[in-house]
Amino acid sequence: MGNLGVREAGRMAVLSRRWRRLPGLLPRLVIDAREFEPAALRAGWHARTKRAMERVAGAVESLLPGDRAIERLRLDAYLLRDESYTVRRVVERLNDAVDSGKVAAGGLELVFRATGGGGAPDQDQPSKRQARRLARLLAAAASPSLLPSVAELSLVNLRFTSPALASLLGRCTGLEELGMYQSDAGFGAVLDVGHARLRRLAVHAVDEAMYKKLRVSSAPRLERVVVANWFCRYAPVSFGHVPCLRELHLKNKAVYYQEPVRLSKMLASTPHLESLTLGFSSWRIWIEPEAPKQLEPMFSKLKSLVLTGIFRGCDLSWTLFFLQAAPVLEEFILEVSSHLVML
Repeated sequence: MGNLGVREAGRMAVLSRRWRRLPGLLPRLVIDAREFEPAALRAGWHARTKRAMERVAGAVESLLPGDRAIERLRLDAYLLRDESYTVRRVVERLNDAVDSGKVAAGGLELVFRATGGGGAPDQDQPSKRQARRLARLLAAAASPSLLPSVAELSLVNLRFTSPALASLLGRCTGLEELGMYQSDAGFGAVLDVGHARLRRLAVHAVDEAMYKKLRVSSAPRLERVVVANWFCRYAPVSFGHVPCLRELHLKNKAVYYQEPVRLSKMLASTPHLESLTLGFSSWRIWIEPEAPKQLEPMFSKLKSLVLTGIFRGCDLSWTLFFLQAAPVLEEFILEVSSHLVML
């Protein structure tokens, strides 16, 4: 029962009076705006997302005042391009639920998605206006205990200013998982992440206007990092204090101005790495071959190595230095693309 979403639980409640209290008994609630879009509505994207968010606000207002405490609440919300009243309603109900203990401390998972202005989701251009509205709304309407209770935060298609993003992330003191999907702090910005409880981090970019570099200054519990696509000239990420980092995924379609990445330099602070995945998107090999001795300190505990998206016809002899530098390697997967890319 704990795995049911709100819509499924609501449908069951409609079928029988005996099941009417079911939504209020769920230990974990998932309220996803995408599931509330009216399928039969013959209107544009904006009208559908607006109707979906009205239903989400209604679901939050009807479910959160229940008698039973919720262990985990996941809310996936659209940010509408022309109004923020609906999102404010949701935030106010979340305030009440957290302040009253209806939602357990550290029990919030929030996803905020920008919606496009031209009849479709804005997949390629992060929204500055909606990011600005969200930052102002949370600064003005969120209770002091709301953001510290957020364990997982995902931002989709949102472009903040550097101070606004730093303020938002800084207030999420209990953050365990952060996802930045086509979201950043503007052209040339350094995305600086450092949270005491952060365990998982994912950053996905789509164009050259995204962040300049990801810097993980101090994350003592960080276990997993995913970085997909970067447009800086040099290494896309730098690590400070990350003693628990075990799993790293890097994927990029390297462009002409990018210098090869020296793994020994980028991974100098990650001596406990156990799993490494490098993706090349059927394009240039963006890492620099190195002497095995230079990588041994970082690869001494490496058990799994995956190389994907290697273009067909590529000389694979460069991969040997990985094998020589990883003495306890148990798994080595090499995936060659199905088509030839001319370089």
